Amino acid sequence: MRLASLLFVAAGAFAATGAAQTPMDVEVVKQLVPNGTLATCGYSPVATESRFFGKLANNEKANDSLFGKYTIHGKTGKYVSWYGIVRGITPSAETGGDVTLLVQHHFFDGETDCHIMLVAKSGDGDFLARLKLNPAEIPALALVRVYGKVTAEKSKVPEVAVEYVRVWPWMTFTFTDLAGEDHSNPRWQKYASVKYPDKLYVPYPKENYYRAALGDPADFGLKLKPE
Repeated sequence: MRLASLLFVAAGAFAATGAAQTPMDVEVVKQLVPNGTLATCGYSPVATESRFFGKLANNEKANDSLFGKYTIHGKTGKYVSWYGIVRGITPSAETGGDVTLLVQHHFFDGETDCHIMLVAKSGDGDFLARLKLNPAEIPALALVRVYGKVTAEKSKVPEVAVEYVRVWPWMTFTFTDLAGEDHSNPRWQKYASVKYPDKLYVPYPKENYYRAALGDPADFGLKLKPE
């Protein structure tokens, strides 16, 4: 489904309630053809994303732990932009309320492969992202980048009121082995056959890459069971 269709469906779901949808862009899945060379590029926000990216302080445009000491903790009241894998999706209990994403954070140093999005395999734990959209439009185990203010932190899990989200489905992102110390929730490791710190970088990933690194989408998203 193309981006325009995704936005139309999600917007339609919220039009009846009068709730405004959180702005969202979804990366289009396309065939990646190896050309014999790999190149590194700086991150480039898409058009809608640019105004949210422009609100970030310089020390929040990337959140790296290999060459710096970044943490997602103790950030209440700050405007941030974090990457992570969507582990759980909880619909709102009331009409027009917020959908809650449970996200496994991944570090990002500001550089990516030019042909595919690249984030670190390590991260700083889980966070919650609260936003307004049709929960069916966020694939389980997709990579997201959320922008918004940290409103609270409970039991070492920060909560972000999301103003914008960019989504990378499978086949549009990969993980780098150049990564700092991992502080991820151990809960997620049991779903993966590839264990940290095993080598994980694959420049042209297929579906089996994500299943090995992250697990089966059928166990996550709207279907994630309580721990």
